[in-house]
Amino acid sequence: MLIPLGIERRLRIRPIVTQSIIALNMLVYLTGLAMSYFGTIDVEAFVSAGHFQMAHFRIWQLVTYQFLHDPYGIAHLAFNMLFLWVFGRSVEERFGHLNFAIFYIMAGMVAGLAHGMVMPNAPVIGASGSIAGVTGAFLALFPRSRIRVLIFFLYIGIVAIPASWIITFKIAMDLLSQVFSIFGTADQSTAYAAHLAGYAFGFLLSFTLLAFGVLKREEMDIFFLLRQRHRRAQLRAVNKKTGGAIWDTRAVAVKDPTHAPAKQMSPKEIAIANRRAEINALVDTHRLDEAAAIFRTMLREYPDTMLSEGRQLDLANQLYAEKDYENASIAYESLLAHYPLGAKADEVRLILSLIYSRHIVRRDRAREILDSLQRDLQVEGLQALADQLRQELEATKAS
Repeated sequence: MLIPLGIERRLRIRPIVTQSIIALNMLVYLTGLAMSYFGTIDVEAFVSAGHFQMAHFRIWQLVTYQFLHDPYGIAHLAFNMLFLWVFGRSVEERFGHLNFAIFYIMAGMVAGLAHGMVMPNAPVIGASGSIAGVTGAFLALFPRSRIRVLIFFLYIGIVAIPASWIITFKIAMDLLSQVFSIFGTADQSTAYAAHLAGYAFGFLLSFTLLAFGVLKREEMDIFFLLRQRHRRAQLRAVNKKTGGAIWDTRAVAVKDPTHAPAKQMSPKEIAIANRRAEINALVDTHRLDEAAAIFRTMLREYPDTMLSEGRQLDLANQLYAEKDYENASIAYESLLAHYPLGAKADEVRLILSLIYSRHIVRRDRAREILDSLQRDLQVEGLQALADQLRQELEATKAS
């Protein structure tokens, strides 16, 4: 048994829609129990009023069924909300609050219709179809993410597993269950067709939005994964065609004596490249504490170490969060030197001036950085901090 607990990915927003959907599902569940307890309405009648059944089609029930769960046990609601919490927050961040809310309801409607076409006389309740849509979207948007999973199978513990493995395994299990259900050899009480339709809707919609640039592509999405796979295939093809000469400079010399052999990397260059690749992999999977530890060691040996702009910023921020101000300042300074006009350049300058004002006393450098800042910072809160730092530096200068 696999129970997802969370993802190894830092959120940049508060997932208010995901939180609201969870709260609404819990409220509906408790309302049904309370009304049944006080004799206002029978709990089965409460559920029947909102369930969706294709044979007795009512369009509003395509929405209401998504917020109803088995009134005779908490597990149905609890597991659905856990999966929504794990996968929904990141999808909400990529879609935006309003778009995510619309997407969630649409996924549930598609899932409900799919179930109705397969089993028109069987009513359906629950958020499973909607959450399958969210999970399918997550597969397209974050296939390279890792999920912390609680395992109960010959071993009990928490491990980190690639999201693509977990989701494809779940899809495969639902697909097999749907096939067995058709032949009457699987649990008929689970809406497997709704799950499968949800997965397909979420994945295909997200894939399409990425393909047409409606959603900005990132290093964690399915297109990056496909590009990487395509590049590896091209390299293998070239390597096969040249008999390995692309990697072996001696082979090049044999095939073409006039061709200058490629310069071989020195042991130092190889060591740096290997360290950099290791750090990149850790940053890309949001294991920033591990990446920062290696980066810290690398800075001692190779002070000029520089990564891509985004990764360098992530590591500098991690070092700052760990209160390693010395190495954080080195990382930020290197970032400014290489990307002086970067999108986050002013924020980097501001945090550097803060480090030099309050943590590592280099007030002249702090003043120099503050003087290079725009006088009217657009990001909320930054201007106030810049003014405060200027006042602090003036006060120390006066004293």
